[in-house]
Amino acid sequence: MPYSIRKVPNKRCYRVTNRKSKQIMAKCTSKDKAKKQVRLLLGIENNRTFAKKVRARRITQRKMKSI
Repeated sequence: MPYSIRKVPNKRCYRVTNRKSKQIMAKCTSKDKAKKQVRLLLGIENNRTFAKKVRARRITQRKMKSI
């Protein structure tokens, strides 16, 4: 599992990071949302058809906002 969930010091929130690249995926989120995001990131990384669906949906949402 290349993603880690760590508690932010002195706050009631969590941070999601990539262990290999040290990239921060979420800065301050609840523990439930952090777990969901890790599942989403792993799904995108490991399942090509799911990744295509996610990317296609993001593109159509951007087009709808510009209209």
